[in-house]
Amino acid sequence: MLKDIAIGMLSENYLLHVDMLECIRRGSAEILYASEEGVLLVDIPSQVFMISAFNNHTSENLISKIPDSAEIIAAHDKFSYDSLLKKHDYSARMICHNTVYTKKTLIPVENFDIKIKHLNTDYKDTIISNYTKAEVVDSNYIEERLKANVMLGAFINNDLCGFIGNHSEGSIGMLEVFLKYRGNGIGMALQIAATNDSLANKRYAYGQVVEGNLASTKLQKKLGFELSKDRVYWLIR
Repeated sequence: MLKDIAIGMLSENYLLHVDMLECIRRGSAEILYASEEGVLLVDIPSQVFMISAFNNHTSENLISKIPDSAEIIAAHDKFSYDSLLKKHDYSARMICHNTVYTKKTLIPVENFDIKIKHLNTDYKDTIISNYTKAEVVDSNYIEERLKANVMLGAFINNDLCGFIGNHSEGSIGMLEVFLKYRGNGIGMALQIAATNDSLANKRYAYGQVVEGNLASTKLQKKLGFELSKDRVYWLIR
């Protein structure tokens, strides 16, 4: 069965492939190809194409199956990344490492002065105006994530001071702490809340850190996350 073959191949490097495995786990993936040498799938809700190949020949075969209309591709090997760059122009690129909380126990809450709650669309404009990676996602995406009830906000004295959420393909992300509130443990509080929410809902608790983001890497490791040695290459048309 194609699904079993895909899971077997991807599980050989769980940290690198956790995003692909999460899409399969939640039943949102259409597996377009799977063998011992590579997997290609598309996450239906997000329309993110995810590819992982062990060699250049397999990579070229899988890339030929990706439609030209694909707007977001997550390549899990350098063969595919280099080949895709030659075939298309992309408006944005991100080189990341997956970061995964592999433990089954919830992370203890350390700061009870910071209140965490789900955000609704009333906070859309505030999120957009404060999100430093707003060039990667548009306002419609933020609104969709709010309506999906996967955005969490941190409050001090009823003032919103930061947020975090789950991307449509399943990863924890969009972590932002407002400038004047930084250095107060808010980022950690949000990361703990999002991680525990994923665990409580039986999702893989994972995200990505952009290569070279030392502050985020330090936070993830402090909370017990493991980072993939290999990179994930995000390509956005």
